[in-house]
Amino acid sequence: MNAPFRSGRPDGGGSGADGGTQTLKAVVLIAAVVIVGILVLAHNPRSTATQTTGTTKPPHSSSTTVTTVPRPTTTTTLVPAASTKLQVLNGTGGGNLATQWTTKLKANPGYATQPPDDATAKVAASQIYVITPGFLPEAFALARTVGLPSSAVVTTVPAPATAPIRATERANSNLVLVIGPDLASTA
Repeated sequence: MNAPFRSGRPDGGGSGADGGTQTLKAVVLIAAVVIVGILVLAHNPRSTATQTTGTTKPPHSSSTTVTTVPRPTTTTTLVPAASTKLQVLNGTGGGNLATQWTTKLKANPGYATQPPDDATAKVAASQIYVITPGFLPEAFALARTVGLPSSAVVTTVPAPATAPIRATERANSNLVLVIGPDLASTA
């Protein structure tokens, strides 16, 4: 049977210089492996490693891929025109504009129109009032239908007390279109 190797030292270990040399060799070997690994990864085109250089240049490519992310959209289901009670009022002080617009909007797109009437005051421009809460999107749709800008919609819901609308017309309508001079020529 072979006896284990022992140095001539009473503690059974090697010299202190030998231990330091072995540690140094291990550190050098690990450093060499790391450097070789970095060099291999840097020259491998399939590598996912990132190489840092002093300048930032885009990678050379024969094709460009552009990814666009669509913007989120919000859709609002409108109450159908046939289910929207619309009151048309003449705010110009003359003519039969409320009757003309009522007939036009009942035919297309088919609003549930109320009997035409005059506004309680003359207006400088046409306006759309929301009487029933929740009908703001329908008011903007009505503005597009008649060719008014969205700024013609009075967003205070329900319509303010100062609006030129009789109380009975407020009670029977979801929306009120007050015709001003800007829509008088397009009736």
